[in-house]
Amino acid sequence: MYGTIGRMRAKAGQRDALIGMMSAPPAGAAANGYRGSYLLKADEGDEVVVAVMYEDKDAYFAMVHDPKTDENFDRIMELLVEEPSWTDGEWVAPA
Repeated sequence: MYGTIGRMRAKAGQRDALIGMMSAPPAGAAANGYRGSYLLKADEGDEVVVAVMYEDKDAYFAMVHDPKTDENFDRIMELLVEEPSWTDGEWVAPA
């Protein structure tokens, strides 16, 4: 499996809207190979952490380059203080 972890800070009063927007599963080409995601709402502040999993690196990068992903990201950015930080990589199961 392959995917990303994103850390983002919502504008004041926008965290619930951000979580609602990010809770919907991907549509269109971005849905191909999608395995799931988790959202973590930090106890303090307005931070949200997202973990997204795809079948493999090709499916993940197809999602990244899907025009629908860009449209969705533009709407997400309206709710954020700044650009999120992303860490992409291979998901591995614990031993």
